[in-house]
Amino acid sequence: MTVLVVHGNSQVFSIDYDYQNRYVYFPRTNSKDIMRFPYPSQNITLQHVVNTSSYPSGVAVDSANDHVYWVNNGGYILSRCKLDGTNVVVVSNSLSRTFMIRLDVMNRWLYIGYYNKGISKSRFDLTDMSMIVNFTSTTYCMDIDLIEQRLYWMNDDGDIKSVNVDGSDVKTIISTIYRRNYFAIGAFGSYIYYTGNNQLGMRNKSQGSTPTILYTDTSTITSIYVFNSTGMYITLT
Repeated sequence: MTVLVVHGNSQVFSIDYDYQNRYVYFPRTNSKDIMRFPYPSQNITLQHVVNTSSYPSGVAVDSANDHVYWVNNGGYILSRCKLDGTNVVVVSNSLSRTFMIRLDVMNRWLYIGYYNKGISKSRFDLTDMSMIVNFTSTTYCMDIDLIEQRLYWMNDDGDIKSVNVDGSDVKTIISTIYRRNYFAIGAFGSYIYYTGNNQLGMRNKSQGSTPTILYTDTSTITSIYVFNSTGMYITLT
């Protein structure tokens, strides 16, 4: 475990990576802004990108079109700006209560998670929008496996579930009755990475698999970004 940056006294619920320019982006909810830092780099310095008018929770990078998208904490707004923070645009202010966002840049699909409703799929301008899955309990984290074309999420009851991006084949990977603060999930290869309070866990994507605890911290782990089979970013609150 290596500390890359100290981001200040603010909650961070999302991380995304700009592979083209090699920057890590994340929203600081309490500070109402989005930050970034270069990685890998010999000189990792925290950079301010943009102030947000609301409390940002989910962030997603579209390097191909020079855009950063974000949704606000429990609000109704989807916004975007350029990668350097200029040209801020409100894409929509009439969504259901949002918390999560993920992009499929290659196929030009945008997925928005509504923490007490479900997940929608649309084009980047919100045309062709449809609900692909409904939630039955509160959910604060989701991820997409672009190779599998499946979405994964974990709800407050400790259930990890998945669905094809067209809304078919909904599966429960594991079902528990253990309620914790499940704020983050990441899907990569054959594994699902997730957090519960201050622990980082891993389990196989097969149904009913046994979890492995990879790391325990003294603080709550609130976001994950898996960037290859041997490493990931996490944020602590």
